[in-house]
Amino acid sequence: MKFPKTIPTTTYSWQKLSDHFSDIEQKTLQDYFETDTNRFNSFSLCFEEILFDFSKNHISKETLSLLIELANECKLKDAINAMFAGEKINETENRAVLHTALRNFSDTDLILDGSNILPEIREVLQQMKSFCNEVHLGSHQGFTGKKIKYIVNIGIG
Repeated sequence: MKFPKTIPTTTYSWQKLSDHFSDIEQKTLQDYFETDTNRFNSFSLCFEEILFDFSKNHISKETLSLLIELANECKLKDAINAMFAGEKINETENRAVLHTALRNFSDTDLILDGSNILPEIREVLQQMKSFCNEVHLGSHQGFTGKKIKYIVNIGIG
């Protein structure tokens, strides 16, 4: 699926956000808390045991509304759904991005080009786990035959 090449800064919503910023740019956090005694409740949420508190950011209810408007104008929800569905949204390489597949611990099949790719992903994740364990235990050593002490990055890109 091809998505329109929407440049957010050229949208009507972006202009409205820019105008809104000009209106609120001189406001302080103290101003926000003084005018909204319920600000913490309005600008925080909990997910399981994690608290997301964005009440101490220079935003208002209007800011959130305008950000949602921008996301809608840019069709962000469609792009997210396409990513989770395994659609080929990486136009440079003409393939699915599959970031979500690497973190999928459900038993639900993930079909890509007619095949369930989860068994292959799980196999590679297990290989990575085994490799990491070998490095930690010292059974996989560096070029000099010594235990590896420092790791910068190991990727599967």
